[in-house]
Amino acid sequence: MQKDTFDGSRKDINAAIDRICEYTGTKVIFWDLREPFIDNLYKPNVTHSRLEAIVEPLDMVLNQLCDIIVEPLRDRIVTGLLQAALDGLLRVILDGGPSRVFFPSDAKLLEEDLEVLKEFFISGGDGLPRGVVENQVARVRHKIKLHSYETRELIEDLKSASGSEMQGGRSNLGADTNTLLRILCHRSDSEASHFLKKQFKIPRSAA
Repeated sequence: MQKDTFDGSRKDINAAIDRICEYTGTKVIFWDLREPFIDNLYKPNVTHSRLEAIVEPLDMVLNQLCDIIVEPLRDRIVTGLLQAALDGLLRVILDGGPSRVFFPSDAKLLEEDLEVLKEFFISGGDGLPRGVVENQVARVRHKIKLHSYETRELIEDLKSASGSEMQGGRSNLGADTNTLLRILCHRSDSEASHFLKKQFKIPRSAA
């Protein structure tokens, strides 16, 4: 009985630690670094605002965290920060608002920025294990790849995805309709604008 009680306590403590690590990462990215990361990354365009500018402030925050946490919790708190950073990047490229537009040619730059973020958290072997980081990064890598497709390809895939999802499947590009729609909303070309206005009654972006 006593053993069960302690096992339950350990489980609750671990869950609480996970929540704290998750909260800390979210606070850093979406509050402390909100202005350079969430608000201004890739404005006015990808070429003029790269993710490298975020590395120094992110490094400062990470060093501060590592100074105050005990060593056994270091990887958990850093993993929480990595997950929040990837969530922030997805927010920027999928929900960045009318002041952000992306073109197929931007995909290569976005992939380079994702690599910068990945290597930052691996830190030459001093950070998180490479496999852990690669697994986390994979969910963003696929969405960045979708930006590389031409507008016509995305439109055709969105049309096919609508039928596939009803049957429990996905599109030919392996994306869901919501993601494809968000990417098209951030395309500033007449083909995307015409399609969105006609099919979804979405007005042309202010960008």
